[in-house]
Amino acid sequence: MPIDQSRAARPWYFAALAVLLAMLFCNYDADILRALGVNAWFEAFPYGWPLLLNTLDLLVIFLSFWLIGGVAPAQQWGITGLAKPIVPALVFGAILFVPVVIALLLLTSPADSISVGDIVFGGLMFPLFEEIMFRGIAIGVLMRHFRWPFLLAALLPSIFFGLFHMYQGDGLEESLGIAAITGIGGIWFGWVYWKWDFNLWPAFFLHAGLNLLWSLFDLGENAMGGQLGNIMRIIIIAGSIILTLRGRALIDKLLRRQNDAAPAI
Repeated sequence: MPIDQSRAARPWYFAALAVLLAMLFCNYDADILRALGVNAWFEAFPYGWPLLLNTLDLLVIFLSFWLIGGVAPAQQWGITGLAKPIVPALVFGAILFVPVVIALLLLTSPADSISVGDIVFGGLMFPLFEEIMFRGIAIGVLMRHFRWPFLLAALLPSIFFGLFHMYQGDGLEESLGIAAITGIGGIWFGWVYWKWDFNLWPAFFLHAGLNLLWSLFDLGENAMGGQLGNIMRIIIIAGSIILTLRGRALIDKLLRRQNDAAPAI
């Protein structure tokens, strides 16, 4: 659906309050629910606990922008970019990750244990939740409805996106490093989302692809990674920037040629 570009009905500080309250909930809901004993009900099921938290986080940020920010549910859906074309994003992801996977097959060994659940939930489902929350709704609504500039719109959600991953660290120093890396990664995903005309799928395939690499190969146990993992991360970042700035027209041209060559039914 087209986005109304007129001035938002509520001023900017309603948007800031909506983001702040939603992100604070995202960072403390696990502690609150554990204090209430809710975790015991869901941890008995594989991935039940993180699935509950991701679902609640998505619901809260959606409600926060609706009730505090005054952004209607249908408008939030249109802003996220989930309804935009997925095929160009698939080509974008394939160009980036297929060569990296081939290189990793030659340079390193697969992970000691590869779980179907880790692939489905950690590699695909949870990145989709996070992209909808932190990019599609948070950055999307701040930029397209409240007309915040990109850096301002990306900074606040990305800070909390980094804090959201601190649990992966074993100590304070490692946790802060993970928060910094994932926070910067959040700005990067947001930039891709913005530059692809608010199409969420390229950012999702970047996020999911990176998670899957760490699930399938021995690249380190968290976002800090090892030397090889960091090299591959840099290659993917550079490749995504080049493709976003210079390669979109080529991808569109390739897809148009395929469509033109397809036989009529």
